[in-house]
Amino acid sequence: MTILVADIGGTNTRVALVSDGTTTARAVARFRNTEFGSLDSVLRHYLDQQGNPDCAAACVAVAGPVRDGVGRMTNLDWQMDGTALCAATGARAGFVINDLEAQGHALDDVPTRCLMGEGAAPRKAETRLVVGLGTGFNAAPVHGGSGPDTQVVPSECGHISLPVWDADSLALAMALTQAHGFASVEEALSGRGLMAVHRHVAGAAAHGSTEAFIAALNADGGAAPADLKTIGLFCRILGRVLGDQALIHLPFGGIYLIGGLARAVSPFFGASGLYDAFRDKGRFSGFMNDFQLFLVEDDYSALTGCARYVRRQHA
Repeated sequence: MTILVADIGGTNTRVALVSDGTTTARAVARFRNTEFGSLDSVLRHYLDQQGNPDCAAACVAVAGPVRDGVGRMTNLDWQMDGTALCAATGARAGFVINDLEAQGHALDDVPTRCLMGEGAAPRKAETRLVVGLGTGFNAAPVHGGSGPDTQVVPSECGHISLPVWDADSLALAMALTQAHGFASVEEALSGRGLMAVHRHVAGAAAHGSTEAFIAALNADGGAAPADLKTIGLFCRILGRVLGDQALIHLPFGGIYLIGGLARAVSPFFGASGLYDAFRDKGRFSGFMNDFQLFLVEDDYSALTGCARYVRRQHA
């Protein structure tokens, strides 16, 4: 059977087809959400491009909470449910899941690179934790190892309180509270969050976009002091949040970072102090060495996860 799969992010939507018996996406297309008025219109446009294939099932992963089968985007005024998905695509079965849930289902099918804890033996039968760092921030534990017993538990932990541990983090939290009424993790750990941290540190000298900031970090002549201070604070916040999540979920099967921003900033983790911040848990600091940190290098892993989810529903 042919399955339509889609990853609906805060900025872009990726759509693809998956053929019978595989989880490999083909005919992948990317669309900017601002160019469409609804998810229905994105999917119909894509299917028109592909000659309107007969789809046995459709599964979309949305960057937002899914309740009672209805997915609502956090950073976009779109929503979708299974019935509407079938109407838009002609599919005979429709599934709407959280984007981190899709990422969790993809973990056994996508390439990863170990960033921390290289010497530890992989323990895939244990709980794993997938963490999304991109337009927004979220995490989801993956229970049951690989195979049909896999369970991915969605959350909205990007909207918990930002950790504060020193004068710099306190000043940032106060600035974010003044700007937004509440200093959440996502207001610092996301694409817009990185720029909020940068503006807080650099003031009028801040770069105009995330892309410009990342380019400046990688400049041949070396990064400016304000840029280095920005990425240092950003990564230490990330390290502390990852450490908190590790103690909450005990993911001895590994922590898996996904998202374009995660891949862009990962070269700076070591020098910025992220690993030290992750382990800075007082008398539990030694315990933190039991966790491995991985980077998912596949930009289309959510599509793979959607396909895997549908296969498991039909198993």
